[in-house]
Amino acid sequence: MAGKTRVLRFALPYGATNPVVVNPELGLDKVVRRGGGHSAATDVTLLDSADHRLLRAGIVLAHRVSEGLGEWFLDAPGWQPWLPAGMVDQHGAVDELPEQMARLVHPFRRSAPLGPVAALGRRRTGWLLVDAEGATVARLRDDQITIRRGGVTTARYREVTVKLEPGATRAQRQHLCDAMLDIGGARVESFPSLPARIGPPATGLSDFRGPYELGEDSTLEAFVSWLFARRLDTMMRADLALRSGESTDMDLLREQLAGLRGELRSLSFALEPAWRERVEHEIELVLPTLASRTIGQLPEDYFNVIDSLVLGVRAPKLGNLSQHRAVEVLDDQVVLGATLLFDRAHSLTLSSGDERWAATLTAARRVVTMAHTAALLGEKRARKLEERLDESISLLEHCQMPPGLDEPHLELDWDAATAFQEGRRFERGRQERMGWRGRFIETWPEVEKRLRKLRRKKPETRGHRNHEHEHEHDRGQQ
Repeated sequence: MAGKTRVLRFALPYGATNPVVVNPELGLDKVVRRGGGHSAATDVTLLDSADHRLLRAGIVLAHRVSEGLGEWFLDAPGWQPWLPAGMVDQHGAVDELPEQMARLVHPFRRSAPLGPVAALGRRRTGWLLVDAEGATVARLRDDQITIRRGGVTTARYREVTVKLEPGATRAQRQHLCDAMLDIGGARVESFPSLPARIGPPATGLSDFRGPYELGEDSTLEAFVSWLFARRLDTMMRADLALRSGESTDMDLLREQLAGLRGELRSLSFALEPAWRERVEHEIELVLPTLASRTIGQLPEDYFNVIDSLVLGVRAPKLGNLSQHRAVEVLDDQVVLGATLLFDRAHSLTLSSGDERWAATLTAARRVVTMAHTAALLGEKRARKLEERLDESISLLEHCQMPPGLDEPHLELDWDAATAFQEGRRFERGRQERMGWRGRFIETWPEVEKRLRKLRRKKPETRGHRNHEHEHEHDRGQQ
């Protein structure tokens, strides 16, 4: 064991007497108290939401006072490089959380207010155990900690850490272990975490699971939970990249919100309508603000989206399809969507009204969104369908009447030249659209033929109701 520092940890009764660690016969001649930060009394006030969102996410935010000096402390080792491990700010008063720390923890607390949730009193004493020549054999740290919640003491515990120097012998190590055991101590591999010491709700599950594996036979409920957890993880990464200064490109967040909106729409056949519509509405309120604001200026609607997504991960709002096999449910929906698209695209002519061309584009986009979602389960057919529809969607987009462009009508303040130019502009746009529409009509039969080969099965009878729902959903998005 020579050349390696060994660490021993012991949990002791709070009121235990000090261990007898001196033993001159083993070369443990005396103990010397360490000064400075190695021996001090510290009072710590933990800040969190009422449901302890920060602690459950692995984040410690606190104000601590040691030797009369106060400082703010933020520790989030599991969220590096975006959040710091051991960040200290010595300039803030006890009731003024530093702006930088407040900004960094905002997406974790969201709209929940922060307040003191626990107070820790720690008395730390450091010792050096030396031999007859004054050489250090071991370093001891003795922490006696009291936890108070609501002014009431809820826990007291004592933790002793022994770091043996590389030259320490086996006999010296055994003596130190015996000395701790003699006063009622127990050797442990590690000490309980801070949330474990504080207790519920700090011991609850984190709001942020991060990515995890999904089985092939997973239910729709498990899949939706996984999908939302995946989206929540990427959204938080984008948020923290902006919040930490790693990036200033708000498109990072725009892409995530748009992606979530697409996933919500692709699952509209199963999600509880009121919940889905509310989250989509929150997203629509946030997206227009991204171009003119920084990450620190986003409205509360943004944090409502994160809150909704957290709830969606824990308990997806689903109907009677929740326990069906996800891959089969999603495949059925892709088939139903493709059938609707075939019906609409096949009936298009050059004289079809703008609303029918718009409805076909909506149906095509929905199939692509649905196929993209199914492809996340490894469905190769869905991925191919998504790829083969890309060009058709591009054509359909060119076939649409531009927003706000109607056939020109006589304006009182137009002169003859202006009216003539407006008429030419409208006619030129109409001819271009007719050209694109003709190209779509010409190419679609071959596209449809290739797409039909990808369909695994025909829609089942029970899917008729869902088919009607898709018609309603498409009308709602036009």
